[in-house]
Amino acid sequence: MADTQTPVFLCFKWGQGYPCKYTNILYRALSDIMTTPFRMVCITDDTTGLADGIETQPLPEFAIDRADWVKGMWPKLSAFAPGIIAPGTPVIMVDVDVVVLQDLTPLFDHIKRKGGLHIIQEIPDTLPRMFPSMFGKPLMSNSSVVGFVAGTQDHLFEMFHDKTYDQLREFRNDQNFIHYHAKDKQSWPLGWMLSFKKSLAYHFPLGLFRPIARPKDAYIVIFHGKPNPEDMTKGAFTRWGSNEKFGYFPVKWIKEYWQKYVRPTDI
Repeated sequence: MADTQTPVFLCFKWGQGYPCKYTNILYRALSDIMTTPFRMVCITDDTTGLADGIETQPLPEFAIDRADWVKGMWPKLSAFAPGIIAPGTPVIMVDVDVVVLQDLTPLFDHIKRKGGLHIIQEIPDTLPRMFPSMFGKPLMSNSSVVGFVAGTQDHLFEMFHDKTYDQLREFRNDQNFIHYHAKDKQSWPLGWMLSFKKSLAYHFPLGLFRPIARPKDAYIVIFHGKPNPEDMTKGAFTRWGSNEKFGYFPVKWIKEYWQKYVRPTDI
């Protein structure tokens, strides 16, 4: 009998973009931080190197050419394929390049209580946040953390799986596709997920000398573009970040998180 009572963290691993250690670190962090039982399922085309305890599912078939997968991270729509997770199971689809700050049980409670699909409202950068009338724009969605009950959003995969990239390019990426087509789409409460690049990192020159504090109330810090979490675990005078927001020293709480959950055997 399918297990629909234990909530699932669902992640992805394909190609060489993020090695196994990212998935393993996320799993170990969740195992350490969560106060309630969970399963972790990785949809992948290569199970090599994944830590014991991580369940795997093969990527379902879909029409878009592999060369076009990362022009929007389209394989993430496989999360909604029938049969991946038993219908009725609470699911949080989460990118592996995140930092988990606290127990995520309230996120599953939120999904079960509210229903629908929960996604991050696009997080504005510094200037749009401070001067919305001058720099603001309509906010879309970010799919770094998506919550739903399995079986309630199957139409997203059905609408996607037989489409070519040319048929999908108008949406630009998976998160826009979800934004426009999800049933009962809701944004996670503001502040539950923060962007390292947009919410926490400082513009030059503040980023050169002002420490980046660990958020107190957020559940997850997401990363998109540059930097990746690992970039901020290196030694002093190792540059990380984008052209506008960068630093030359490790970020203490990110380095501690990484060192706590990485293992020498990770690949």
